[in-house]
Amino acid sequence: PNQGVSIRGVMNDNGAVPKTGLLMTVLGVIFTKGNRATEEEVWEVLNMMGLYDGIKNFIYGDPKKLITKDWVKEKYLEYRQVPNSDPPHYEFLWGPRAYAETSKMKVLEFVAKTHDTVPTAFPGWYEEALRDEEERARARVLAKAGTAAMASARAKAIASSFSYPK
Repeated sequence: PNQGVSIRGVMNDNGAVPKTGLLMTVLGVIFTKGNRATEEEVWEVLNMMGLYDGIKNFIYGDPKKLITKDWVKEKYLEYRQVPNSDPPHYEFLWGPRAYAETSKMKVLEFVAKTHDTVPTAFPGWYEEALRDEEERARARVLAKAGTAAMASARAKAIASSFSYPK
C-alpha cells in the first residue's frame, strides 16, 4: 500500500486521514501567514494541538520528521532556511504536490471548519482563495485550448501528408 499520505484523504494502514488533517492544518498556517510560515509559527499551532518537537506521538510518530522530512520528500511542503538568517531560521511553503492536490479555497474551508465558521469570515484570505480558484480555472481552460489546438494541427498535418488526385 501507499506509505505516503494523500490530501485526497485515502485511508490506509498508517492512518492517512489524521495525517491529512494535520497536513491541511500546516498548509493552513502557511496560507494564513502570507504563503510562508516560519518554523516557530508552525510549531506554535502544532503545540496547541499537543504536538511537540522531539516528542513522539502515537498517531503521527515524530512530528518534526513528518513535517521537515517526510512531507518535504513527498513534495507537500518546502522547508528552507530563511535567507541571511543568522542564527539560521527556517520557513515552510507549500510544495508542488500540495498545489496539485488541493487549493487555497479547500484549505481555507478546512481552517474555517476548525474554527466553526465559514471561509467568508476571513475576507482577505477568502479573496486570495477566490483569485487562486480563478487562476486555476483559467489554467485549465488554456490547457484544454492548447490540447485542442495541438490535435487540430496534428490532424491538418496528417491530412496534408496525403496527396489527393485532381
